[in-house]
Amino acid sequence: MNTTSLQTEASIAAMHLGRTAAQEERHGRDQRYLDLMAYIVSNTISGEIMAVENYSEMVPLMGGTDAKIETVKQALEESKHIRMLASLGKRLGYPVKTDIVEPQWLNIRGHFSAAVRKKDLAACLIIQDLMTETMAIVLYKTLGRDTDPDTAQVARLILSDELEHLDIGVRRIGAMLQDDRDDVHRALVWAHHRVMPELFSMISTSCHSLCSELSVDCGGIGLDSISTDIDQLRVDALDAYMATLDAVGFDIKVTMPLIASMSSYGMQPRVVVGLRTDAAPGCSTHAGRCC
Repeated sequence: MNTTSLQTEASIAAMHLGRTAAQEERHGRDQRYLDLMAYIVSNTISGEIMAVENYSEMVPLMGGTDAKIETVKQALEESKHIRMLASLGKRLGYPVKTDIVEPQWLNIRGHFSAAVRKKDLAACLIIQDLMTETMAIVLYKTLGRDTDPDTAQVARLILSDELEHLDIGVRRIGAMLQDDRDDVHRALVWAHHRVMPELFSMISTSCHSLCSELSVDCGGIGLDSISTDIDQLRVDALDAYMATLDAVGFDIKVTMPLIASMSSYGMQPRVVVGLRTDAAPGCSTHAGRCC
């Protein structure tokens, strides 16, 4: 290798180190943090892509024009989130994937499509408007706390949309419960056993192939970079899921076994011991208290 080539490589290396140092100075974070963001944001983009496809596929099942327009609007908002997250990665200087990589998202997408083929609107709404949106809300709340200013701002903006989507789902499913409680509860049980294990399996810093595609060591990045850990995230997600089920008004005799079943795929519900089947009417025991 000649002197000119060595000088060129040295210049490139210096430029890279300079960019990394500038990023750390600007955001107060090290490379572990940037790797963590690359992993989380890429996985989040996958979820947003799935949401666009789910909402788009669900439109023909919606009952009236207003409902169809509302669902199209949800799909458009999810597509906006994809662009916001991809732009965030570009600004902060870490790689992001803008396609679905992890198999869990593809599995959930498959279950949703199966519900569409059955014309099971209740199952579709439960999967996308309740389960997926609830997990998204937990994630964006986490990203809005102990992260750099750019990430926190984007997370808060997206969180506002996701909260609205969850409210839409609660309203939609609540209305369907009034018409046919048995059918909607059946849809909940069907969706829960297929989708919730997939969602909770992604609350992890291990992955199938995303890490290698991003060239990051998911096992070494650590959530301590954002002052949280896997156990806390899983507890937060479980609490949020139970709160969503309560908000809709599902029968606790149906939801209690579902929550208890989550221990079979590695989730130990911290409040299941407080669940009782003799709860007074109108009293929620999911959170270990009456409201």
